[in-house]
Amino acid sequence: MKNTKSIGFFKRLKTAIFGLENYIEFTAENFRKSLGFMIKMILILSLVLVVSNVMYIYTRYQGLTNYIDSIVPNFTYENNELIIDENDKKDDNKKVIAQLMEQFHATYGEVLTEQKVSKSDVLNYITQNENNLMLVMSVFIFFGELLDLFIFWLMVALITSLVGMIILTFSRIKMKYSKLLSLSIYASTLTVILTVLYTILNIYFNIYIEIFDYLSLLIAYIYITAVIYMIKSDLIKQQLELIKIATVQAQVKEQMKKEEDEGINKDGKKPKDDDSSNDDKDEGKTEENDNKMPDEPDGSEI
Repeated sequence: MKNTKSIGFFKRLKTAIFGLENYIEFTAENFRKSLGFMIKMILILSLVLVVSNVMYIYTRYQGLTNYIDSIVPNFTYENNELIIDENDKKDDNKKVIAQLMEQFHATYGEVLTEQKVSKSDVLNYITQNENNLMLVMSVFIFFGELLDLFIFWLMVALITSLVGMIILTFSRIKMKYSKLLSLSIYASTLTVILTVLYTILNIYFNIYIEIFDYLSLLIAYIYITAVIYMIKSDLIKQQLELIKIATVQAQVKEQMKKEEDEGINKDGKKPKDDDSSNDDKDEGKTEENDNKMPDEPDGSEI
């Protein structure tokens, strides 16, 4: 088995997606390795989502000001009274913000007190500070996506590990849960990547697939199932090799004993009792080892 410490990030990513037959290498490492891989992937994917959101704002709306103008309804706030345009409350793009403004009216009312604020005032402020506001918004998006992806990936890995436990039971393989969870994290990699790509497509092209969530989770379940059966196959091969080695060793000992007996008969001498007793002991040990040799991989432990 290869030393997993030498596996780089990109090779680890490639193995997680395309190298199911090499997943057994991950069983030799501790849980922190898989957790570190997950965190690195989440950082990268969160950055991808931030960049895609910023690009979407600038390519479609040519700036943050136009984007805010498209999602914020016309309103005026004066004397602790919020007035929102009734037509904007029905607009699909603006009704969500309108509902939020009404919901948190009491909260920002304490800050604004008797100030008069309108949508045009907000847009003017954004125009004057667009770069700084875009930077702040990007930071908020990044940390928000970071938290969402971490929770999502962890939930997918936990559910996948439950599927793995069922498969391990039927396969009669014993595995520590920490190792199973590590394998589940790698098995969930493609699911998380596809979910991020689907989110980006939804942002740019408003693509919606009703059963996407179920299909993406199914990929993780298929991965962990295939991985466990591949590991079982490797264990069977290892045990067959051990049986073969033990058989060859037994044949060599038997041949050496036979040659020794033939040499003694030619010389006309009897073997010493000590040698005979030692041979009997060795033969007894060989037979005992043969009896202990497994003939099937049941109860294999990782």
